[in-house]
Amino acid sequence: MTTPLQPTTTETRLILDDSAIIKSPADTRSYQIIELPNQLRCVLVHDQTANQSSAALAVGVGHFHDPQATQGLAHLLEHMLFLGTEGYPDAQGFQSYISAHGGSHNAWTGTEYSNYYFSINQQYFAPALDRFMRFFYEPLLQQDWVEKELQSIEAEFHLKRNDELRRLYQVHKATANPKHPFTKFSVGNLSTLTNTKERPLSAALQQFFKRWYCAKRMTLVLCGPQSLAELQQLAELHGSRIPSGCADALLLDEPLYEAEQLGLMVQVKPLKEAQRLILTFALPGIDDDYANKTTSFLAHLLGYEGQQSLLSYLREHNWVNSLAAGGGISGGNFKDFNINMQLTNQGLTHIDDIIAAVFSYLQLIANEGLQAWRYNERRVSVMNAFNYQEPAKLSDIAPQLAINLHHYCAEDIIFGDYRMDGLFLPKIRSFLALMNSHNMRVTLIHQQLETDQVEPIYGTHYRVSALTPAQHQRFAQPAPIAAQLPQANPYLSTPWQLQHPPTDTDSKRPLQPDCMQVTSALQHWHLTDTSFKQPKAHVYCGFYLPQVIQSAQHFANARLWCELMLDVLNEECYDAEIAGLNFNLYPQQQGLTLHVSGPAQYVPQLLHDILGYLHQATSSSNAQLLVPQRWANLRQRLITNWRQALLHKPLNLLFTHLNVQLQPHTFSVQDLAKQLEASDFATFIDAGQQMFSQASVELFSHGDLRPDQLQAVLQQLQQLPLATQMQRANLTPYKFAQLDPTPALITQHQDHALLAVLQSSSNTTQAQASFMLLQYFLNPRLFSALRTEQQLGYLVGSSYMPLQQVPHLMLYVQSTKYPHQHLQQAMNDYLKVFAEQLAHIDSTEFSKAQRAITQQLTENDASLRARSQRLWSSITQQDENFSRLQVIATSLASLTLNDIQAEYQQLINNPTQQMFLVSHPQSFDSSA
Repeated sequence: MTTPLQPTTTETRLILDDSAIIKSPADTRSYQIIELPNQLRCVLVHDQTANQSSAALAVGVGHFHDPQATQGLAHLLEHMLFLGTEGYPDAQGFQSYISAHGGSHNAWTGTEYSNYYFSINQQYFAPALDRFMRFFYEPLLQQDWVEKELQSIEAEFHLKRNDELRRLYQVHKATANPKHPFTKFSVGNLSTLTNTKERPLSAALQQFFKRWYCAKRMTLVLCGPQSLAELQQLAELHGSRIPSGCADALLLDEPLYEAEQLGLMVQVKPLKEAQRLILTFALPGIDDDYANKTTSFLAHLLGYEGQQSLLSYLREHNWVNSLAAGGGISGGNFKDFNINMQLTNQGLTHIDDIIAAVFSYLQLIANEGLQAWRYNERRVSVMNAFNYQEPAKLSDIAPQLAINLHHYCAEDIIFGDYRMDGLFLPKIRSFLALMNSHNMRVTLIHQQLETDQVEPIYGTHYRVSALTPAQHQRFAQPAPIAAQLPQANPYLSTPWQLQHPPTDTDSKRPLQPDCMQVTSALQHWHLTDTSFKQPKAHVYCGFYLPQVIQSAQHFANARLWCELMLDVLNEECYDAEIAGLNFNLYPQQQGLTLHVSGPAQYVPQLLHDILGYLHQATSSSNAQLLVPQRWANLRQRLITNWRQALLHKPLNLLFTHLNVQLQPHTFSVQDLAKQLEASDFATFIDAGQQMFSQASVELFSHGDLRPDQLQAVLQQLQQLPLATQMQRANLTPYKFAQLDPTPALITQHQDHALLAVLQSSSNTTQAQASFMLLQYFLNPRLFSALRTEQQLGYLVGSSYMPLQQVPHLMLYVQSTKYPHQHLQQAMNDYLKVFAEQLAHIDSTEFSKAQRAITQQLTENDASLRARSQRLWSSITQQDENFSRLQVIATSLASLTLNDIQAEYQQLINNPTQQMFLVSHPQSFDSSA
């Protein structure tokens, strides 16, 4: 039995109380920062509305700290810390406890930091925290579990071996300064993490842990409905046990690149078809610039996507499809500033022209862009986002604050991500001076490039060559281009303000929309809602379009039409996006959906403008709006993405295939690609003009709006060729018994995969509640059996999925080591084992599960966005009483343990309620 801990007697130091921490006016939580006697800094967050509590611990140790001989050790340690402590030696105990009480947990290992975190129902927080904090002062790190977790590390490595980002990242490491720790292999595998009797990794892990893991290098965050005083007691009780001292911080005294690794081009051959150009400028570390955000301001100017921008110029020449600026790796003594462009076919033959255009625009910024009004406008946009942010979940806040406390002053742990004190000209000029061709790396990614080297870990083919003197000269003196810096943003001229403050009458009204039947085929649902005191609104416009869903050809054209319209809207409405307005247009099983959100004072006009563009695009006068060149580029991009689906993770393919099998009006990506390949621009235009024929429309407006503010929008919608009545397609999923057996999917990935699906015989709320309970009990036990114990693969789990209220359970595993026949046998065996496990669940555990799921079903909406999504989901599912979740909760309360045991027995004894989908590599010999 675990010995209860006793609090230490040494005093804790208060660093800052709530009044000294800068937070959003919309933030109702209370904060406090303390330091324990062992130098562990702790952030305490009290949220009286929370049902769950969360904790996170970030330590200033990452893969940079790996010994050269055991690369990946920090990552392995991250895995091992979860697998037993002296007080709680059961390797699966922590996960079981968290899962049994409605929680979740995770961790990650970065370059210089690692982060561990969990959430749980608040009444179980203290015991969970006791288990969690022991990771950091008494982990077992047992040799027998080291061997098992090495298999997980190896499986993770193989799982992502075809991941293009990882492959590119490793080429980046291979072409950087070998003396810099960035070049170490961060993930690790069996080749870098050798485990022998003579040199057991358990000893290396213990040594690494003792050297680097100590309180002075850690930050702890505790969040929940508990008072700040209670949270402080928990921090003192559990955090004070962590040893204070360890090795000094890692000194980064080597540059990321040596001189000869700059002023060059790296040509990389990807597995998937890709055409990308990345310009990287090597800058010093930017941790000391967070209060000014100089690189963020530069990225804003370079990455502007409105009219007459750099991107607009490059698109007009048909050289690029997209441009993003400012990304790139960063660390204690380095920052890569990337300009990342997706190239067109024509762009591949104009690389130097594109680079010269970028340098011309950089000169324009240096000469005309360093004006205070531009910086201040950007700050207004950022401050609007800060002042009117919607509350994040505590499970997201905890790990974020734990990292922020490592990087920002204590008062800025929340505000640091938004702080923009002013344009610091010496800094921005020094960065611009470093943005020259001699301090640049050019990365070109394309399948047809000539290469002469192979990166040994992922097998990526690449080539490195120096830029020529002629290129340096051209880039140093680029010709001016027909582009301009952004003009003043009209959407930032008026402060955001609440248009309809809540009244006593509002507080008494139910928070559900009213429906107004505008015409027989046009409904307007509306809810004025300022209960979150947010001057924001969400408007969804659902178009039910028979023309879109009648065939794969029509659906493919609709998808391309949405892509092309977003391409147009992105340039026309980019100022609105910068100001915090968002829009999306996408096809779905009934037709198309348009979603517009942001500051309510601008939402109706933006929606009106977008509908105007959509009307223009579907009329005979669309020649100026829809350009054949952009159509061809976006068509090719979609076809390429769909054709490369066989390179995706096998499980993703199986889930996609399941949707096609079960859901009406869902088409395979292979069929969609085939239809687009056979299309031409004239056919596309004709399909677009017919798309809205016989349309039915549901409009849902929610937030700081009154219904009359949508009158102009409703008048626009009435101009559509509407149907004579509301009509929706039947989306009831097919029963397994209706489907033909599915052969194994053959993929271009080396892993095997299995997806087992159990389908309910009904769509009642009782059936949905039963499946939710089964998933609650199943998921941790399945993971423990197939991943932790049997080590079948890195990806193992289960999920609950209702399709038009018909509940399904999906159990999955993907494996590098075992063929799909073995996986299916293991899954079949486990389905029988779970029946026995279910029989041994007692009434106490069953009641806990009911309470945990009920809490999830009935918890209050966390934000305006979450409430909008929930209400729109109810509208689209014709739950016009908006009561489905509450009815499921009621059904859940009436269920007994015998009910779900009987439900499960029916599932596993009835083959017509089971489906098994498998995949295997192209090279697999199924007859062997």
